[in-house]
Amino acid sequence: MRTCTVLFAFAVAACGGPTSPGLSTGLTGVVERGPVTPVCQANVSCDAPFSATFSVERNGQRITQFHSDSDGRFTVMLAPGTYTVVPAADAPILSPESQVKTVQVMTGGLTDVRLEFDTGIR
Repeated sequence: MRTCTVLFAFAVAACGGPTSPGLSTGLTGVVERGPVTPVCQANVSCDAPFSATFSVERNGQRITQFHSDSDGRFTVMLAPGTYTVVPAADAPILSPESQVKTVQVMTGGLTDVRLEFDTGIR
């Protein structure tokens, strides 16, 4: 019975699940938070990139996760479709679990996105 379960898992993986290594589609982009100061100035960005972990969900199920680098850049391979990006609880933003972003992965390569999150600074 255990052999059948393992074979089934390999068969599902071979069918190109959302995080299959053979995928050529997904998301790439940057995450930003803002404002980063209580008073914003003209010609000075009030947003900044940040490093954090994010979960990717589809229909309420966690598909994978990714981590943005110190410049806020990330790439995650996903099958085409609609997903929800959820910041981890320790992300340096206001109420991370409530700041979910819906994204659409298109066919034909990587979909470029800019995900903006609120710091709560006013």
